[in-house]
Amino acid sequence: MHFPAQLLLLPLKEGLEASKKRGKRLGRPKLEKEKLSIALRMYDSKEYSIKEIVEGTGVSQGSLYRAINQRKLEET
Repeated sequence: MHFPAQLLLLPLKEGLEASKKRGKRLGRPKLEKEKLSIALRMYDSKEYSIKEIVEGTGVSQGSLYRAINQRKLEET
């Protein structure tokens, strides 16, 4: 990285460190495992559509499909 770019990033890094010291959680929130577990049980029951599961649990469609595919990979 070039020196001028490092100078621009310095205040950003300092701000992030200060936020961490104040106890601020940084980054994307973790997906609640209980919600995902409920969503997977609903999917397994075959009584609910993906849309109903997403709306009922608050788990995003992408997260649900990712969990379904991950589970399939683990089974093989």
